[in-house]
Amino acid sequence: MTGQTLEWLWLAHVLGPGARGCGGVLALYPTPGELLEAVGREDLSGLLAPAQAERLEAKPENFEKLARSCEKMGVQIVTMAEAAYPARLRDVPDAPPVLFCTGDTAALNRTPAVGMIGSRRPSAYGVEAAACIGGQLAEAGVCLVSGLADGLDSEAHRAAVRCGAPTVGVLGTAIDKTYPAANTALRRQVEGVGAVISEFAPGDVTRSAAFLLRNRLIAALADAVCVVEAREKSGTMNTVGHAERYGRPVYAVPGGIFSELCGGTNRLLAEGRARAASGAGVILEGLGLAAPAPAHTQKRQTQTEPLGPAAKEMLRHLGQQPKGLEILAGEARCEAGEALAALLELELAGLAQSCAGGQYRRK
Repeated sequence: MTGQTLEWLWLAHVLGPGARGCGGVLALYPTPGELLEAVGREDLSGLLAPAQAERLEAKPENFEKLARSCEKMGVQIVTMAEAAYPARLRDVPDAPPVLFCTGDTAALNRTPAVGMIGSRRPSAYGVEAAACIGGQLAEAGVCLVSGLADGLDSEAHRAAVRCGAPTVGVLGTAIDKTYPAANTALRRQVEGVGAVISEFAPGDVTRSAAFLLRNRLIAALADAVCVVEAREKSGTMNTVGHAERYGRPVYAVPGGIFSELCGGTNRLLAEGRARAASGAGVILEGLGLAAPAPAHTQKRQTQTEPLGPAAKEMLRHLGQQPKGLEILAGEARCEAGEALAALLELELAGLAQSCAGGQYRRK
């Protein structure tokens, strides 16, 4: 822990969630130390919102306890002064001065990176599209960025984990929380090949608005954004808005004209705000990478490691008809947590597939 780290934590506190005006502040005061020196000597009312100006009274030393807690928990504090801070975030006007990170910080600057986003309650079509396109991107060396949420976010991360490719999960909660809790095992997998980040410190209380703030980071961390399946009014479309604001190209997977789940993606295509992506090829070409060969795009992941006892037992109870977690846990005679871990193992082995409504079927 250094005095400089405490100053950056102080600046993050002053700006608050969403880091409104961060770019303007740092344009005038390139370091938190310079802003500190200006407190009480210069009129900062035109630079900061009233609530932010009130928080100037805090002192950097107030954040020593937080820094020690992060160290004990294995949470890395990544400030804008460090090389590990994502280069793609530096020029964003509302970039957080500090990121809290678990996993490998090197993933934060892996290039190219694609944000893969979509519905939290996808159709089987959306799940299959995310797994296919995400897998192709990951195999091409692309870092997949998503929100570690239910549905298509999870599919993007799983695609990367299956390929051993880097992936970054961006939380809308404090860094010491995983939401949904069912993704705790997946988070460990993500940390094994990449990183999980949040602008919220351990112990911070976050509300639903924090997930909308999180969306801007997914867009900013990516060189391009791919929308797999989304309703016209959704958090996914909020992320698209940020991508457009930051000048990131947007791709959308075409969907059925009668499906509300595809209303947002189809509208993006109709309005010319996104390019159609029926596979990873068009995205890879946009990134300056070679498109996968046709035969390669059809290749499915196969199991390379032996299954554990719980996964083997769970596989016996999976069929083509989707079943809920409680039913599967009861049939396999195990606790819900053990059932989730077994299902994740089967998904990573390419033997199970998550479906809408938190159900699972055999692949």
